[in-house]
Amino acid sequence: DGPINFGPRDHFWGCLSEGFYEPIYKMPYNPPYYNDLFIQYGFQNYFNQYTYHVPLRAGKMDEVIYLNGEHLTRDPDYHFECIDKRQVDKYAADFITIFNAAWARFPGVKPMRLEQAKQMFRSMKLVADTRAIIFGYYRKEPVSFFIMIPDLYEIIRKFNGKFGWIQKAQLYYYLKIRKINKRLVGLIFGVIPRFQGKGTAAGMILRFEKEVAKASFHYTDLEMNWIGDFNPQMMKLVSQIGGKIKKTHITYRYLFDRSRPFDRARKLG
Repeated sequence: DGPINFGPRDHFWGCLSEGFYEPIYKMPYNPPYYNDLFIQYGFQNYFNQYTYHVPLRAGKMDEVIYLNGEHLTRDPDYHFECIDKRQVDKYAADFITIFNAAWARFPGVKPMRLEQAKQMFRSMKLVADTRAIIFGYYRKEPVSFFIMIPDLYEIIRKFNGKFGWIQKAQLYYYLKIRKINKRLVGLIFGVIPRFQGKGTAAGMILRFEKEVAKASFHYTDLEMNWIGDFNPQMMKLVSQIGGKIKKTHITYRYLFDRSRPFDRARKLG
């Protein structure tokens, strides 16, 4: 399979085939002819992964989001919150509870250990905007998360490949003080299986919409990356919040036994 990343699946994965716009943070970019090279060699399209563009405007989502989520906002058993940076280890523990239930069951995705999650959250702490990381709880038990970060590419593209102490200071200045970046990147979205289809995802989205509606919220766009065409439920959800496909990356597969029939990735659900 390729192109792939030997680290996280949501970073540097797939060959860009449509939407040759500027890249977003940790998403691959390649010239169009790369796809021809794969196909001519004998690779075939195993699955598409889409990047959706979502304009951030309060009150502009599909009515079904409000219908599915508003009843949970009134249910005392459910609670949706933005993270508190002073409790990153607590959210890291909540993250692996949800991740290992929601994602680790998929082929090629390994369960995450607590120390891995703590390291991830500590590294995000420097650049994260707490308004863009939402967790959902049912009777105080973690059941869902929606993690977005500012698109650092909007700033670091000015550094010409350098990242010394001057560039680090500039990153902090432009990110935290000037706040020149207008785009969020959706890193990962997860709901524990037994809470899927109950409005939990919509509840998180409505909690995030409260932040979007505030005058101090300066982001105008969200790009949700790495949504596979084998996940029609997630594709439907993103379209309901106003998302449109902006980019397509292809993960190709080559069968060494050329006599075997080729099957595309099996759809979830």
